[in-house]
Amino acid sequence: MDIAKKGEICYNIPMSIKTIGGKKMDRITNSLMDRFSKDFELHIKKTETLFEYFTNFCAASNENGTDNLRIEELTTGNSSQGIDGIAVVVNGRFVYNVEDIKELLRLNKTLRVKFVLSQAKTSESFSNTEMLNFFHFVNVFFSEDTSVFTTEEMANFIELKNFIFDHAPGLENNPTLVMYYFTTGVWQENDDANTTIDATRKALASLNLFSKIDVKMCGADDIQQLYRKTYTELTTTFKFEKRVTMYSVNENEIGYCGVIPFSEFSKIILDETGSLKAVFEDNIRDFLGMNTEVNKAIEETLKSENVNSFSMLNNGIMIVANASKLSGDILTLIDYQIVNGCQTSHVLYENMSKMSHVSDLMIPIRIIITQDENLKNSITKATNNQTSIKKEQLEALSTFQKKLEEYYKTYTEPEQLLYYERRSGQYRDSGIVKSRIVTIPMQIKTVTAMFLNNPHGVSGQYGTIAKNVGNKIFKSTDKGIIYYVSSMALYRIESLLKAGVIDKKYWKTRYHAMMLLRIIVSEEQMPNFNAKKMEQYCQKILGILNDSEKCKAYYSAIVKYIVEKSGLDLTNRKTFERKETTEVLLSQISDIKTFVVEELSLN
Repeated sequence: MDIAKKGEICYNIPMSIKTIGGKKMDRITNSLMDRFSKDFELHIKKTETLFEYFTNFCAASNENGTDNLRIEELTTGNSSQGIDGIAVVVNGRFVYNVEDIKELLRLNKTLRVKFVLSQAKTSESFSNTEMLNFFHFVNVFFSEDTSVFTTEEMANFIELKNFIFDHAPGLENNPTLVMYYFTTGVWQENDDANTTIDATRKALASLNLFSKIDVKMCGADDIQQLYRKTYTELTTTFKFEKRVTMYSVNENEIGYCGVIPFSEFSKIILDETGSLKAVFEDNIRDFLGMNTEVNKAIEETLKSENVNSFSMLNNGIMIVANASKLSGDILTLIDYQIVNGCQTSHVLYENMSKMSHVSDLMIPIRIIITQDENLKNSITKATNNQTSIKKEQLEALSTFQKKLEEYYKTYTEPEQLLYYERRSGQYRDSGIVKSRIVTIPMQIKTVTAMFLNNPHGVSGQYGTIAKNVGNKIFKSTDKGIIYYVSSMALYRIESLLKAGVIDKKYWKTRYHAMMLLRIIVSEEQMPNFNAKKMEQYCQKILGILNDSEKCKAYYSAIVKYIVEKSGLDLTNRKTFERKETTEVLLSQISDIKTFVVEELSLN
């Protein structure tokens, strides 16, 4: 899908070789960048801009995976000097606002921070002058005077940076800094470039802000490798000497149990950069932080430096994988997830740099190899059957989530297709457009914003949002259409924003616009989530969402009202995170309806 001109969507445009820096891009990078653009339906016509988004994504995902990675929020804005992309990772999670960091600080007591900065140049060569320019502005970003940066996006990144350093007592160590410099050429080390890189490291080290500074020079081959990693299956290979085969039906149905030292377990949970892999997405609970009694107890056991006590006192780790390969004592897991052991894994991760004996620590582990989805659900339910997990949460995993996945499949028209991903990675490398995949965290956000009138509350960390929503959603009697409609509402408005039909600078209005669309179109009080009337209530909204012209007209009018008539301070980046903003808009519903009707009559 591509854009012929602003607001018009056309299909099946054949791939053409893009020109960048006055020269044609190599076919492989060109093809991967095309795939990236189509996967996320970016509709970016300018090759240089698309290359920046592409490389920003490659850098950020290589450092911290793709979980909760928001492509639009990596960019530093149009005409921002010297730096194209910034990702801020705190305690293994991407953060986008100060509230995210505050919540992680509350949960974990300490902060572990990584800054990922990237610059993409359109030349095939690695110009020493352009490299120096990038490194200079990185230095400026971490200085006291950042007035040279004027975009709204940079203002947000500077606020994040300042908050982190203002809370230095909460830092576990000084932050890590990783700088990526991309071109479409081939990186070859030379004395001039190495001198420049060494001088940059020394200059940044003199600021006394970082525990580690890394510079990664990436040419076309490196870019291709980084992007391929994002859609390949999760695999890991480790030595599993002390194991027992619990059962073996065939090569696709095997169960093992045993213990492995942390030196081997780390290969399961950490990538080559030392970051946590996205292996906890099938775990019912998010990491609860270091302040809970359970996690404090695990930490105390670790501090005792008795490597035997940990394996005796800890329930261990449960892993489910789609496939495996065993050669002697070397086991390879393919497409795997930790379904129980999120807390233990995170506590180990938080403490591994503090323990001299960590490599010898023995971790109890059970591994189930199966492609049977019902068995996977049963395992997750059984291994999480404890007081800290509510029975309804377990039931939702095995019943409602599966029902919801099947409900999404009932919409078969090409433009109505959305894919509910109840198990992480189930659509990986399926050829499905990524922006049409709905994850559980996304679903929680959309239904919370649109149907619980809480658009201001969905900007934070997933665990916090889920906690605040409580048991208001995912009830066994809820109508599936509620969830589908909220996902489609987000998909439609984000498509309009990406296509430039609605100016991208109003991206933060989208959750409030979804709520207002529901209220305006329905024109009646919302039924209960399990009521029969809810079907008819949602069908009316869906009728607008599935009519491209009406959908564009409604959303454009709603956003126009928010921007021009609501009286909200759109220059304040916190406006759409405040409850007061939602209250103001709800108090203006009558005026909004009148305004939208007038706008629709003009079209």
